[in-house]
Amino acid sequence: MSAPRLVSLDWQRGLLALSIMVYHLTSWKLYPPQSDEVLGRLGIYGVSMFFLLSGLSMAVVYRDFFVDAMSPVRFFVRRIFRIWPLMWLAVGAVTLGGVVFKAQAPDWGLILLNVTTLFGFVSPGAYINTGAWSIGNEMVYYALTPPLLMIYGRRVLYGNLVVAATIAVGAYFAFATMSAERTLAVQWQTYINPFNNLCFYCTGVAIYYNARGLVLRPRDAVALLVVAVALFCAYPADGDLVTIVTGVNRLVFFLASTLAVLAFYKLDLPLPAAVSAPLTALGLATYGVYLLHPIVYQSVELATRALGHLRQPAAVMAATMILTVLLSLLVYSKLEAPMIRLGKLLTTSRRPPLPAEAALDAAPRNR
Repeated sequence: MSAPRLVSLDWQRGLLALSIMVYHLTSWKLYPPQSDEVLGRLGIYGVSMFFLLSGLSMAVVYRDFFVDAMSPVRFFVRRIFRIWPLMWLAVGAVTLGGVVFKAQAPDWGLILLNVTTLFGFVSPGAYINTGAWSIGNEMVYYALTPPLLMIYGRRVLYGNLVVAATIAVGAYFAFATMSAERTLAVQWQTYINPFNNLCFYCTGVAIYYNARGLVLRPRDAVALLVVAVALFCAYPADGDLVTIVTGVNRLVFFLASTLAVLAFYKLDLPLPAAVSAPLTALGLATYGVYLLHPIVYQSVELATRALGHLRQPAAVMAATMILTVLLSLLVYSKLEAPMIRLGKLLTTSRRPPLPAEAALDAAPRNR
């Protein structure tokens, strides 16, 4: 018996995937969005909300999973089968493109770090694919998930204290390590440090343990979402994107992102199938949309190089978005879903499965 599907979180993941893709395409073809624009804020905090959603999902699915010494091993094997296959495809595509179109010799050490996702542990900036830094961060967070869930399993207060410590670490980055006087690009290696964003993942776990019994009427969940969106969009901040990841602003956007995820988690609002079905499908394909859209963009650019008017920004952006979504759905169906099932098969014990174990596909997964 599987847990009910959290379709509202699929919707949120789908919308975030689209926003991040639009942010990147706008940056590449038009102009770099700044911190006073909603698109600029989504470009940064869309990924942060993915971390929140990932932590929440892991708590939903694996809350009763860690029952013996081998449970963490089985957990990590499942995560590897979820993350590595598409990562290998993306790394292979970029490496092949470099060899064919730029005559670049493969850096086998760098490739090894990426296909094993070890770069997240040893060198967070050593990623090959655009945006893959967050995948490295995610693997670090998965390594911390078994002890965090076991701590929460003993007592929620203990888990909350751990999460509070990660928030304090995040505040240290925002107030002491990062500087609003220098651009985010200059401080990028500091920003992508896994411990800078750990508070988002751990807060996602905390949302589950502290709000699992909370029941909100649809209108109350919508009202909470409106508050979160209003705070996210209307809070005054401008200039370089570093403005929204440092100082008090970092805490404000952390709060807005957390409230948005909580609102979607508790949102039980029926939508017409014409709306919910595409959003749910996009939610399944989120990892592919996130990791593959830079590759599709480069391919579209190459294909349209000699086609004159078709190289107009709007045409390139539209073609990239459509092809990315279609490719991501295909890759999910033919590669990701079978590998997820294989990972489960290889790590399922002989004891009767716990309901949460059967729900891996029922809860949103990160990129």
